Order: sequence, then structure tokens, then C-alpha cells
Amino acid sequence: MINRVVMGISSVLLGALIACVPNFILTVSDYCRHMEMGCVWAAKAEFGVGVLIVFLGILLALVEAREIRVGISTALGFIGILSLLMSRIIIGFCDGTCSPECACSSLTIPVMTGLSIAVSVISFINAFYLSTAKNT
Repeated sequence: MINRVVMGISSVLLGALIACVPNFILTVSDYCRHMEMGCVWAAKAEFGVGVLIVFLGILLALVEAREIRVGISTALGFIGILSLLMSRIIIGFCDGTCSPECACSSLTIPVMTGLSIAVSVISFINAFYLSTAKNT
């Protein structure tokens, strides 16, 4: 019971942060929005990935079957990897040096990297724990 609640809440919080950081906290500059640069699309993609993590975190907290929680935790781990790839390689955020008019935050990339790695590591550890534990 405690594992379900703790992992569900932590997944929901991390997913909400992944969705909100590039869109509301460390936002993309108006210049980049006007020019439709890659950081705008990366912020939109991270919003979708973050919402997916939130929904899976809620599901993880509600499901009682251990085998299903192992599957959800594994899926969350791979979605965390997707979030990392989305923010660094597939689309990528700018660091504010792409143009003199660009005012994007240089902290967006490291913060998104940390959040994505946290989702993956916590989820894979939980999947390993659930697959080896006897009575969870």
C-alpha cells in the first residue's frame, strides 16, 4: 500500500513538473515563439509527455496487482528516457544563445534532464523492487 501511494505521488509530481517547467516556469521566449523555433515544439512535446506520466502515476497509485504495477513502472522508466531524448536530442531546447533576441532560459535543459533521469531511475528501481519482492 505504501509503495503504491509513494510511487504514485512521486510520479504525478515529476510528471507535472516535466509538463510545467518548459511551459510555465522556465518559459520559451516570445522571439522563439514568433519564429517557431525547435524549443517551442520541445515545450509542447514535453507537456504531452508530462501529462502521460501524470496519468500513469495515478494509475500506478490505484492498481493493486503487483504484475501490472511492474509493467506501469517499466513504462514510466521508458517514458522518462523519451522525455530525456525529447529535450536533448530529438527536438531540443535552445540555451538562449541562438540569437541576440532570444531570451530563453539556459536552465531549461539541465532541469529537464534531471527530471527525466529522476523519473527513469525511480521507476526502474520500483519495477525491480516489485519484481523481486514477495509481498507487495
